[in-house]
Formats: sequence, structure tokens, C-alpha cells
Amino acid sequence: MATSSKSTAEKSTTENGAETGAPFTEKTVAAAHEAIDRLSERVAKTEERLRGAANQGQQSWTEKQEEVRAQVEGSVSSARDYARENPLMTAGIAFAAGLIVANLLRR
Repeated sequence: MATSSKSTAEKSTTENGAETGAPFTEKTVAAAHEAIDRLSERVAKTEERLRGAANQGQQSWTEKQEEVRAQVEGSVSSARDYARENPLMTAGIAFAAGLIVANLLRR
């Protein structure tokens, strides 16, 4: 019989040279290792693609956010300018809007 100090490959043979290991098990283990290696490569590639897409999405989101912020600032600036140039009209618009909101809330 094989001693415990021998390697796995040596353990599969007896002292007289007869094979004691299970070739089906060894083939199955080798196939499983190959499948896991292939799967690991595919997962790594997929993770890389997902990280790239997330990074692009974040950049796009930041750009859109800056565009919207610029539009809001422009709108607020133009509204302030209009209010400075037409104070009576602005007061009339605010009064009318207040009446409309009050009527809507009463119902």
C-alpha cells in the first residue's frame, strides 16, 4: 500500500504498480476545474464591462446634472431680470397666481 508521505499521484498506485485511483473521478475533477476556470474568465470580463458601463453612466449623469443646473440658473436669472425691469407686472402676476392657488385649495 502507499504511504501517507507520498503525493496524490503516487497514492493512486500500489507497491506492485496496480492502479487504485478512480479515473472517472480524476477526469470529473479535471473537467470541473476547466469549467470553473472558463467561468471565472467570463465573470471577470462581464464584471469589467459592467464597471465600464457604470462609469459611463455616472459620467453621463454628472453631465446631465450640470446641464440642468445651468438651465435652472439661467431661468432664475432671467426671471430676476424680468422682475427688476417690470416690478408692477411681477406683483400683478404674483397676486393672480395667489388667487388661483387660493381658489384651488378651497375646493
